[in-house]
Amino acid sequence: MIRLVAFDLDGTLLHQSNEASQASWDVIQALLDRGVRVASVSGRNFDRNQIPFHTAPKVADALYVGGYNGALAFAPRDEGRRELMYEQRLTPEVFNTLMAYISDKNMNFIYCRCDLEGDDISEVYITDRDTELGRAVAAMTDMTYELDAGLVDRIRTGRLGIPPKIMLLPEPDQVDQTLADLKRIFGDQVYLAWAVVGRIEVMHAQVDKSVALKAIADHAGIPMADVMAVGDGNNDLPMLKAAGVGVVMGNADPATMAAGVDMGLHVTSSVEEEGFAVAVRKFVLDV
Repeated sequence: MIRLVAFDLDGTLLHQSNEASQASWDVIQALLDRGVRVASVSGRNFDRNQIPFHTAPKVADALYVGGYNGALAFAPRDEGRRELMYEQRLTPEVFNTLMAYISDKNMNFIYCRCDLEGDDISEVYITDRDTELGRAVAAMTDMTYELDAGLVDRIRTGRLGIPPKIMLLPEPDQVDQTLADLKRIFGDQVYLAWAVVGRIEVMHAQVDKSVALKAIADHAGIPMADVMAVGDGNNDLPMLKAAGVGVVMGNADPATMAAGVDMGLHVTSSVEEEGFAVAVRKFVLDV
């Protein structure tokens, strides 16, 4: 019996309008009414992860939230606060080496801060220089964008802790060389993502959505056999494979779809054809 349903956001729950359909809202509410746990596990930061649920605060409070591609996971809100129940930040050695590389290259970067402060989650993007690309990244991620010329010194003196992610913003003609440098310096010690033009994201090597999903299931006391996960992207495949029932959206790109089929995952219809709601009805609600 499925007791936890986890889902990606963009291209899974959310249409191109960045909104979920009424059908999706209906099945999420039906899950909650039955006592089934729900989890949003996304590449988004925490604040942006919550945006689609602003119109449904009770649903938002009931959600487990996995952010930063699984680097952090938060429990549902309880008495006004959330517990940071899992985190996989950069290691101190990698972080210090990365900062030395950034300083040596005089490279623009964004420090992605996400910490619990009392009952609140403090999340902010900090950079030491004001650039058009930096502002665009902050706008794209709906993040507070803080300019601090002394950022590197604050990091060196330990006044800022180790983040879940650093974004490098090399000049366009330096992206390929920067990627080559990072792969040479760190090898398999980091997870690199560069799908968005102009930025390179650096995270802990063991970051993926399956690890966060397992932490969520453990916190809820639910075996992975009783978990269903739905997603459309290549970065969703680890959690789909780890779940007892893994479902690939019909709008997944051909490579992701082929990989999912090879893994024996189920396939639902596309996001525009209510694939998430269809899958939940089929595998959980039996309607």
